[in-house]
Amino acid sequence: MSYHTLIERILSLIFPDRCAGCRRTGALLCATCRAQLRAYPGGLRNQPASLAEVRIVYLFDGALREAVHQLKYHSSRRMAEPLGELLALHLTAHPLEVDAFAAVPLHATRLAERGFNQADLIAQALARHVGGQVVSAGLIRTRATEQQARLDARARAENVRDAFCWTAACPPPQRIALVDDVLTTGATMGACAAALRAAGTEVVHALALARSRPDY
Repeated sequence: MSYHTLIERILSLIFPDRCAGCRRTGALLCATCRAQLRAYPGGLRNQPASLAEVRIVYLFDGALREAVHQLKYHSSRRMAEPLGELLALHLTAHPLEVDAFAAVPLHATRLAERGFNQADLIAQALARHVGGQVVSAGLIRTRATEQQARLDARARAENVRDAFCWTAACPPPQRIALVDDVLTTGATMGACAAALRAAGTEVVHALALARSRPDY
């Protein structure tokens, strides 16, 4: 058990869990707020060619937005558990044939600042619920990139082009599901998939918890 996990568990005994959405005590994301999450309508209009499929589970708003923000910006690592469970429920209903999960990596500088990769924590929670391994080493971000939210679609694709590579001595699994919390244009997932396929992966699926802009 990590130091941060131990501290969070101690704090949870002193301060009961509160729902990210309604703030009632008892759960980090209560059943009522989960039931109000809105499924993402449709898929991704301009899917990167390196991805076999892009799955987006929910609209990024309401209680889900608050939960993701608590994880990413307030270091509530335990929030990764209910978020991973949401992805697990999706895969239980709509299975994917994959050999492993992999999280979209952070650059070393950003990882040092935040102290953790939220996508990796969510992927680990997902794997605990559905079974399977998470490839946490090997796929790396080779350079710091500008925040995608500040860029238009074309600039986002250029921003992450060749920004990832596979560095492990052994090749990556043949079928991988890339996991991320929030998807924008899919450019980052596509760049990750290109790096995995260049290293020997045959099929890469994208699995995103949420997205804020439906493609109509």
